[in-house]
Amino acid sequence: MYDQAARDAGLNVVTWFDDSPMPAAGLFHGFNVDRPLEIYPKLVEAKRRGLPFVLSTIHCPIEWLRRFRRFEPPTGLFGRLLYRSPLGHSVPVSEAIREVGILLSQRRLTRLSDLSRTWSERVRWLLNSADRVALLSQEEGSYLEQDLGYRVRSEQALVLPNWVEGVGEASATAPPLFRELAEPPVIVVGRIEPRKNSQRLCRLADRARRPVVFIGRPHPGEGRYVEAFARIVRASRDVRWIAGVPRSTMGSFYNHGSFLLTASFVEVSPLVDIEALAFGCPVATTRYALHHRFLPPDTPVCDPYDDESILERLRWRPGRVESRSPIDALRCRRLLIDTYESLLGSREGSEPV
Repeated sequence: MYDQAARDAGLNVVTWFDDSPMPAAGLFHGFNVDRPLEIYPKLVEAKRRGLPFVLSTIHCPIEWLRRFRRFEPPTGLFGRLLYRSPLGHSVPVSEAIREVGILLSQRRLTRLSDLSRTWSERVRWLLNSADRVALLSQEEGSYLEQDLGYRVRSEQALVLPNWVEGVGEASATAPPLFRELAEPPVIVVGRIEPRKNSQRLCRLADRARRPVVFIGRPHPGEGRYVEAFARIVRASRDVRWIAGVPRSTMGSFYNHGSFLLTASFVEVSPLVDIEALAFGCPVATTRYALHHRFLPPDTPVCDPYDDESILERLRWRPGRVESRSPIDALRCRRLLIDTYESLLGSREGSEPV
């Protein structure tokens, strides 16, 4: 979305997600301060060259993350051993161990030197050195201060919520799979992974005797979890799984679902909730998210750790709601481009973002 907004504004954009040499650019935009492994060395080099950068933090509250990892450890046996051990109770320590594991599994041994500073030191450097810190909500800034001891400076702060774009139109015809079901299904949109609570939702759908359709690709690093989820789906009478669809077709699913259920253990600002509302699809969302201010005040909230809370939501049969866009897409795009242009200054037109 950011890439497209910049291109539409006439800016030249390149992406840099691998270990290739730094591209020529006048401005950099990094994402996810909680995962400094990839962005820290790149943005250090950008600063060394005197180039500005924007940081989209996408910060997950640490206490929520700790609880999730103890309750439903990701990454199989390694995750259970790590996150239920004393080492796993410290997010900075467990993240550092996870980073080493990633580099070893990917055979990127030359990048181990990027971890010479602690996880916390690298995160604080990113926050302190960013020319702009883009938050998905004001609440995210509060958790950055609470968890990391960093108060975003006024000249850095930028609240830039997710907006709806590129999900297609509302189709009058329901998706073929929906037409096979006894009633419009509950839809669950997102990757199949522990954080999204996929397996539990699948089991509880059968208890509620409610059609539920999962729409999302399998998490590439959670093979065993995904295999177990697929087995549950195959044994279920009420659950279906569509392993990813083109984003441009999502409007049809939102338009014909009973409601969207987000019951994740940890979220920052689920874009799918905002998308569903734009199509008049009711939303029930997780307690553990930082976007509630953008939702209608009567939006049901569920506790992802509580089976009865989830079952109550699965038994909900709301009517369609008026289509609404709680986020002003034009304003967000303009704010993003204004930020890029102000930081590019005289570089604009000669070097890419």
